[in-house]
Amino acid sequence: MKWKAGIRREPSSSNPPDRTARKVKKMETVTLTYKRPPDRVNHFQQELLYLDDDVIVTSQRVKPSSPIIQNGEMVLGDNFAAIWFVFTGLWYDVGKVYNLDNEWTGYYCDVLKPVKRRVDAAGKLDCFEITDLFLDLWINPNGTYEIQDEDEFQEAVQNGAIDPELEAKARDVLSALIVEVETGKFPPQFVREYIISV
Repeated sequence: MKWKAGIRREPSSSNPPDRTARKVKKMETVTLTYKRPPDRVNHFQQELLYLDDDVIVTSQRVKPSSPIIQNGEMVLGDNFAAIWFVFTGLWYDVGKVYNLDNEWTGYYCDVLKPVKRRVDAAGKLDCFEITDLFLDLWINPNGTYEIQDEDEFQEAVQNGAIDPELEAKARDVLSALIVEVETGKFPPQFVREYIISV
């Protein structure tokens, strides 16, 4: 299955087109280094869909540790497609999730440390690194939501994998995300308008 990605943006004189965005060649891949305290490190190859100074957009088929069920329907399961948006300087990412019938099922947000990028000698993105802080948020298309992995977060806090300062930051980020969801400001417009076609 091949994915085509695109962005719909309304022209605006106050928001001119981003001329720093790099066109991504078909099927270009990038390495994601995924860290989780205290010492878990995994490396994943992801398809690179879009790249600029503010965001990295990739895609992958997911293998969740357990499925997410909402209203009797599986909204996140094995081999579902996810389009990941990793924003520079922000403490979360956003996954736009599609089921095996290519129907959009919702958004998955990881609370994490801001992304680190590594480029090669030619200045091309070679690798990006995220550190997962356990707390996650599932957002349904109708705007309802459910917090995920609170038990894992609490365990990490209790065993010292997450220090008190990082614990407070992660909780603050999650609370701020929930406020934005409840007020209709989340996810960011860029994510809402990003489209894929099979």
